[in-house]
Amino acid sequence: MLFTMTSQLSAKLECVLKIAVQRAEAKAIYISDRGGNILAVHTLKAIPMEDNLSALAAGSFFATQELAKMIGEGGFQCVFHQGTNSSMYMQNLSNDMLMLVVFGAESNPGLIRLYCGQAARKVDGLFAAAEAENTNPSAQFGSMFEIDDRAQPFTRSSP
Repeated sequence: MLFTMTSQLSAKLECVLKIAVQRAEAKAIYISDRGGNILAVHTLKAIPMEDNLSALAAGSFFATQELAKMIGEGGFQCVFHQGTNSSMYMQNLSNDMLMLVVFGAESNPGLIRLYCGQAARKVDGLFAAAEAENTNPSAQFGSMFEIDDRAQPFTRSSP
């Protein structure tokens, strides 16, 4: 997936995530790439070291995807990690993206799955639209952005 995170896309993502957090009664929701880099976030309660949380969650989720393949599944759509006070819900998005939801014991896991599933479909639609807009970079940037197909990559000269 190749798209530009514009201020308009960021605002739309923020709106979708805000609604999902409120409806699902979650603490926080993150959208990250496969490496755990946070692309969008909405929190009601600050989560310490959210970059580390996102990276570890992405590693855990995508490792679980490989486990699914080992048992004959194409992959798992979502994964729950349930704790005493806090829990996590992770859902696969298109093109190796991940939605991570942190919620408390007072939240209903069924509502988390319902509302975050709806939000995931909306986020996938936003990313697909952004990708479609970026299929022709020269149309977006005009003559300022041209690629020379004959260009040679940088090489280190021999001593």
